[in-house]
Amino acid sequence: KAVVSTQSTGDKQLIKCFNHRTRINCSTFLADNIILTAGQGGFCSLWDMRTWKTISDFQDEGALHITSVGHSLRHIAIGSDSGVVNLYNKDDIYKSNSKPLRAVMNLTTEINRTVFNSSGELLAISSKDLKHSLRLLNTNSLQCVPNWPTSNTPLAHVTSLNFSPNSGYLGVGNTKGKALLYRLTHFQSF
Repeated sequence: KAVVSTQSTGDKQLIKCFNHRTRINCSTFLADNIILTAGQGGFCSLWDMRTWKTISDFQDEGALHITSVGHSLRHIAIGSDSGVVNLYNKDDIYKSNSKPLRAVMNLTTEINRTVFNSSGELLAISSKDLKHSLRLLNTNSLQCVPNWPTSNTPLAHVTSLNFSPNSGYLGVGNTKGKALLYRLTHFQSF
């Protein structure tokens, strides 16, 4: 079992500890009062922070160890140590038999980042274990962008990434200590 601790952002005081059935590798706030925790065995739990009780438990399909979670208004992305990222409809994760909309299998090593752009149209996924391991998924078509990155894109080992507020740019950090900035021309504003 694992213990999840929540702390106040203001004074860093402990608010509450609660038990989870497996070790937690990652978590995210889905709403003001709901936390998604995920970890070993592919187990995910949704917690209501008002009552500190579990709302729902589900197992990420095919995952042994969850290493990254991300969310948008419509979707949840769950990355695993095998390189698979499962994309779920956000409303479906409240059911114990949740099935992903799409399993993204374009990467083969542990996923370290799953980040949506502000509109939720794009999901960026990366793995720092292998050079050039970054993919962009269009969440409307459920297809990865086929022509980027290319073998000539100097990504190196990706350690961090994020979109600008209006999705006009994608920032990528790597193990060479570089911050790369790519313009996404589909989005007019930065």
